Amino acid sequence: MITQSSPLRISRIRLPHGQLFWREVGEGPTLVFLHGSFQDGTQWLPLVEQLASRFHCLIPDLLGFGESPPPDQKQSIALQAKCLAAYLEALHLERYTLVAHSLGAWVASHFALTQPAQLQAMALISPEGVLTEAFPNRWQREKQLTAFVPVVPALLKLSAPFSRLVGKHAAIARQRAYRHQLLASSASCRLLFKRRWADLHPELLNERLEHLQVRTQVLQGGQDDPAVIAQSKTFVRLCPAAQLRMLKEGDQALLSHWSDSIAYEIERLVLNTQMVVS
Repeated sequence: MITQSSPLRISRIRLPHGQLFWREVGEGPTLVFLHGSFQDGTQWLPLVEQLASRFHCLIPDLLGFGESPPPDQKQSIALQAKCLAAYLEALHLERYTLVAHSLGAWVASHFALTQPAQLQAMALISPEGVLTEAFPNRWQREKQLTAFVPVVPALLKLSAPFSRLVGKHAAIARQRAYRHQLLASSASCRLLFKRRWADLHPELLNERLEHLQVRTQVLQGGQDDPAVIAQSKTFVRLCPAAQLRMLKEGDQALLSHWSDSIAYEIERLVLNTQMVVS
């Protein structure tokens, strides 16, 4: 528990790739939490509340997200992974487990492919970064929604008055709300949608996962979007070191609604990994 005797501490560090902000609490085996798209480290606080009495929890904001300023260099998954490596090296950690969601899992996987000896295991929740059948179309749609010249958003706005007549009002309203959600995270837009496909495609994990040797537990909600479930299944199929734990009733709000189950899975992963190492 995060209490007065074990308060949440905040710190900043200047690294070669930029300045990183993080929160820290607890003692014990170290867990490093990497947030997802359109989020920052605060998304982990409810889960960390359950783990801080038994674990040393580090919760950084990725470069350009939350309290971490944008990097001077062009955003990329590789840059985020290099910054993570510099951050963990600066802290001189002996052993740690990465707990990562969505975009953070993509960064964690890139980092883990360097096979640092200190990385014991990873718990990846709904990981991004693998090419599935739905990925290109989804990426193209999101790129159009966040484009500097907003052709698709303008069409959505123009069609709104007529949408009720053709039964499309709810669908168009969802698209416009989704656009606002995307634009609310400028860092995610720069990292994912403001880049050319030729730059993003080489950072996808499909051809690399067979080389990932770190013990990995993929956690996925069974009631999530089918495209998200497909990404988790593809990740596990391509990565011999990964196992899939499907939380059958979990949905898109897996972290907030099923934090007890996730905390249990993380504790079990750390314990089993320690038993193997010893």
